[in-house]
Amino acid sequence: MIKPKKLKKGDTIAIVSPSSGLAGEHNIRWRTEEGMRRIEQMGYRVKVMPNALKSIQWNYEHPKARAESLMAAFQDDSVQAILCTIGGNESVRIIPFLEAETIKQNPKIFIGYSDITALHLYLNSLGLTTFYGPAVLTDFAENGGNDDYTMASLFNLIQNPTAFGEIKTAPYMRKCGLRWDEHLRQFEREKLAYDDFHLLNGKGEVSGPLLGGCFESLDKLRGTPYFPEIDSFCDAILFIETSEVHIPAWSFEESLRAWGLMGIFERVRGIIVGRPQDGVFKEDYDQALKKILEEFNYTDLIVMTNVCFGHNEPKATLPYGVQVTLQTHPCQIHIDESAVR
Repeated sequence: MIKPKKLKKGDTIAIVSPSSGLAGEHNIRWRTEEGMRRIEQMGYRVKVMPNALKSIQWNYEHPKARAESLMAAFQDDSVQAILCTIGGNESVRIIPFLEAETIKQNPKIFIGYSDITALHLYLNSLGLTTFYGPAVLTDFAENGGNDDYTMASLFNLIQNPTAFGEIKTAPYMRKCGLRWDEHLRQFEREKLAYDDFHLLNGKGEVSGPLLGGCFESLDKLRGTPYFPEIDSFCDAILFIETSEVHIPAWSFEESLRAWGLMGIFERVRGIIVGRPQDGVFKEDYDQALKKILEEFNYTDLIVMTNVCFGHNEPKATLPYGVQVTLQTHPCQIHIDESAVR
């Protein structure tokens, strides 16, 4: 993997909106500004890239300009990290306008989740290590202050050229439903009790590089040039998590069956599944996954669920292409190598 240089205090973090333009909407700008202010308070410089704070409609109508903004961040020697404002639903439209060789020659820390999955997968196909982690509008502008767990998980990964070690469970989970209106900015979301990772399937210990993302974002790429090559799953640890939409369990099951027919489960060495927001459909999703693995006779495949990443706050950051180890007794996840240099 091509690992980016580590982030240091005083370095510059570029702000981009390669998916939705929500950050530029007039009623959301206060939250965008708050997130950037907190980044600066941590000791970093913030650079808003061209067109990063346009509207939702403008972003939708200008995929090429969004790509140019992202490319400008990769080419800017003053920028050490690139942080997405939010996800969305069609970031894949900018990929044809990206310049692969330029990106490989200028690797940067790239952070985002949800629909940003498509861009992570593209960058991963180029050999870059990227970071499935927090966004400006949600995690960096959380009402009542940022979650220490989220910030520690991200910055320990991108500041230190050493193995992260064990991913601990979060001390709590926030209830779904961030209050976006400015007059509610001081209303902190309820903190819910959160238990440990769950062992759904298999036993023992396996290791492999991380590959995956938001389940819906990954699944809708099936049949396109941007779905990972099937051999990319060989010996990988697949990580998936569902969005706030709460897809029905039957739909989740049918997609998993298609993945089985594609040969994904016969190639991966283990699976990490994120906790659904508020735990909605968790048991149903678990049962669907176990059912599909039984259909394809992969009852020994190690699967851990209820893991705190993606559409959860607080969240752990997962680095693409970096080696991790899953242990079942006790149920633990370890990041075995550095994600930066």
